[in-house]
Amino acid sequence: MSNWPYPKIVAHRGGGKLAPENTLAAIDVGARYGHTMIEFDAKLSRDGQIFLLHDDTLERTSNGWGVAGELTWDNLLKVDAGSWFSREYAGRAAAAAFSGGRAL
Repeated sequence: MSNWPYPKIVAHRGGGKLAPENTLAAIDVGARYGHTMIEFDAKLSRDGQIFLLHDDTLERTSNGWGVAGELTWDNLLKVDAGSWFSREYAGRAAAAAFSGGRAL
């Protein structure tokens, strides 16, 4: 394994065991724990915005329901993706967009 050119530790779903999976909070926590590579899942909203979510539907990891890609960006911003994980992350938006290489 000494020739393996990639990081040895990857933060799965952004660090989803430490914070709500596929959220900017999870990515931040993963980076703070020293993960040098972040894996996440991205989807498109109905109006073409990129957002982070593993499942096709919102029920498992948020207070939303239905097929996530059928919602507009504005509706995704209203979905709470943190309360299911812990009170510390309550109110965290499910959506995260990427523009010019920056997370919004």
